Amino acid sequence: MLVAAGVGIRQHLGAQPVIPVRFGTQRQKAWIGYDTLLAEERVGFFPRLGRAVEGSWRDRLPFVTASEVDAVFDITGFAFGDQWADAPLMRRARNYEMWASRGIPIYMLPQAFGPFELTAKPAKRAVQSSRIVYARDVDSYEHVRNLVGEAEGVKIGTSPDFTIGVEGTLNAVPSHDSGFGVIVPNWNIMKRAASVAHASGYLNWLVEASLVMQQHGLSVVGLCHEGRRDREILDKIRSQVPAMEVLDGLNGQELKGVLGAASVVVSGRYHALVSALSQGVPSILHGWSHKYRWLAEDFDCKEFVADPYSPGEIVGDLIARAVDSESPRERIVIATDKLKARNLAMWSEIASDLGWRSQTGTVLGGIGG
Repeated sequence: MLVAAGVGIRQHLGAQPVIPVRFGTQRQKAWIGYDTLLAEERVGFFPRLGRAVEGSWRDRLPFVTASEVDAVFDITGFAFGDQWADAPLMRRARNYEMWASRGIPIYMLPQAFGPFELTAKPAKRAVQSSRIVYARDVDSYEHVRNLVGEAEGVKIGTSPDFTIGVEGTLNAVPSHDSGFGVIVPNWNIMKRAASVAHASGYLNWLVEASLVMQQHGLSVVGLCHEGRRDREILDKIRSQVPAMEVLDGLNGQELKGVLGAASVVVSGRYHALVSALSQGVPSILHGWSHKYRWLAEDFDCKEFVADPYSPGEIVGDLIARAVDSESPRERIVIATDKLKARNLAMWSEIASDLGWRSQTGTVLGGIGG
């Protein structure tokens, strides 16, 4: 998401994205094109140090001060929902209020927002500090609207996931002459299982999908999208599907390159599905929240939403429909073009709201990470 936000900020606003000093290493920031902001959310800004470096020394120092920030972009609005009720959300909300008090506009980029039953206070303060809040789907829009009502100065709109337009790289794509299918697990699905039987059902779903892919002449690739616990699921699948190739440790654009080269994808990882679908790859969506249902609606592939706990005969049917017909791919490509146009409209609205006045602005992306 940081890569996508940075690309959008540079392409559509002509500005340079920055991120606070505590996020990542200098090398990681440089790799995705971000500068370092000399500000610290935990203790506020460093105004004295910022003033000290103004003047003739400014251009020699490798960081940006708070006084140089023109806008703030939030890409983690999902974290203000009830699923993150134990996180330090009020601290984050106060940080947003701090930016707003300095006259810096805040834009919350498309996310699956809410529900806010447990997190209403910090979520409301964050939303009311913002200029425009973009919900990713109808349910998220309603959650935000019910949270703040007709809050003065806050516009609530909708826009698709903003990572759709990011290009993948091909250096990590595996070579399989017959084509390959990709399995992307999500340990959250296993964690949320109502019983041990349901958890086993999820693992069986992924194993059966792998075997069906092989029956259709495809090699099977297990893609670790989110860390150690996802990798553990892949290792369990490989114990039953020894020929499966496992890819781990890839960056976001490498992951997208692999997903875009696949013949079919099975996943419960939202951004893995966005990466695949936005490149026209038919994908089976293991939906465990409203955001997956709306994602399938966006890409015109509602028939591919599946219960991750109940494999049965549906696995073979879904894989067959995905790989043996061109019609799903054609529909997904048409839908993707429409979604990209809506994303462009979002960036144009932000640029207009900013009254963008230069091509050398500085914006802050991903605060609160």
